[in-house]
Amino acid sequence: FFNMERTMSASAYGIARKHELLQATLLPQLAGNNTIKSLRCDVVFGSPSVGCRGTGICKLNANGVRNTAALRQSCRGASALLVPLDDGHGVSIVIPRALLCVNILRNHLRHDVLKMTEPCPIPQTIVDTLGLEMKTLPPGTYPVTQHNGLFRIDIK
Repeated sequence: FFNMERTMSASAYGIARKHELLQATLLPQLAGNNTIKSLRCDVVFGSPSVGCRGTGICKLNANGVRNTAALRQSCRGASALLVPLDDGHGVSIVIPRALLCVNILRNHLRHDVLKMTEPCPIPQTIVDTLGLEMKTLPPGTYPVTQHNGLFRIDIK
């Protein structure tokens, strides 16, 4: 029997558990009983060219994922689940509402829309893990759907 607690460092175990919890909570709602690739990461909101100020998505971080409470407290980002779309030609970002601070809701997801004025690079580790064909999140206006306490942004 495989026991994560005994084979991983404490921080790695914490990251793995958070991913498992996000998967258990979010994936059944997204995919039913289908097997689906996913990756937990931190989404930092803002524009890359102005030091993550402004609107949009500034960066995605899957390496050394920060403590969810600390990320929410900083009000710059949130932990999310990334799920590939259309055979890797798009990505769905799913964020539990409880992990979003009010400023992100007001400034980035206002009127159920995310506006990105510039591209956001996707780290190669995320591209490889999810089998993505895209290397950046392209600029554009993306609808934000809400369902059962989750925000979902499909970017193609």
